[in-house]
Amino acid sequence: MAAHQVQETTKIHKVKQIQVSNAAAQSGGGGSGSGSGGGNQASQGIGQSQSSTQNSGVVSGGSTSGSGNNQNTQTQNNTGSNAVGQQGGGGSGGGNQASQGIGQSQSSTQNSGVVSGGNTSGSGNNQNTQSQTNTGNNAAAQSGGGGSGSGSGGGNQASQGIGQSQSSTQNSGVVSGGNTNDSGNNQNTQSQTNTGSNAVGQQGGSGSGSGGGNQASQGIGQSQSSTQNSGVVSGGSTSGSGNNQNTQSQNNTGNNAAAQQ
Repeated sequence: MAAHQVQETTKIHKVKQIQVSNAAAQSGGGGSGSGSGGGNQASQGIGQSQSSTQNSGVVSGGSTSGSGNNQNTQTQNNTGSNAVGQQGGGGSGGGNQASQGIGQSQSSTQNSGVVSGGNTSGSGNNQNTQSQTNTGNNAAAQSGGGGSGSGSGGGNQASQGIGQSQSSTQNSGVVSGGNTNDSGNNQNTQSQTNTGSNAVGQQGGSGSGSGGGNQASQGIGQSQSSTQNSGVVSGGSTSGSGNNQNTQSQNNTGNNAAAQQ
């Protein structure tokens, strides 16, 4: 069989950037007599999602140097914020509900297989780089409506969350009858940075009946996952082959702050 060379290389580069913010100001209507005041509901979200699947297969009776490699780069940057101001209507006090979320998600799957009867140097390698940065904030100010007569004051409910998630799966297999130097390697780098915060201020509505209560749920989460599998079978040199390298970093300086009265 005549020697020949087959090259198959896949590169994906994705960049997603969001700078848009969500802002809402709400004022509930007042109820007359024994009527109830109007309540406010706000749901705000900023989401970024990236997914990549790469499959490379090379079968050759000759040289496959520099073939069957997958390279993926994903970048997410969010500077947008969620902000809501709510004032419950007077009457049998109107309540306020606010739900705010900022989410970033990245997923990468890479599979590479190389079968060669000759030289496979620099083949069957997977490289994945994922980066997430969030500087956006969730902010909510809520004032419960006052109850008239024997009415009860309006309550406040706020749910706020900031989440970052990264997942990487890499599989590489190289079978060669010759040189397999620098082949069948998996390299994964994941970084997450969050400086965004959750902040809520709540003032329960007053009433000559019962006063309105306040509820606040806040969370900041970062998650990273990496799975790497590499197999090399060679009849020759395997220097610098079959290595798995994984680097993960998480940095959060964001805070959860709630003031309730």
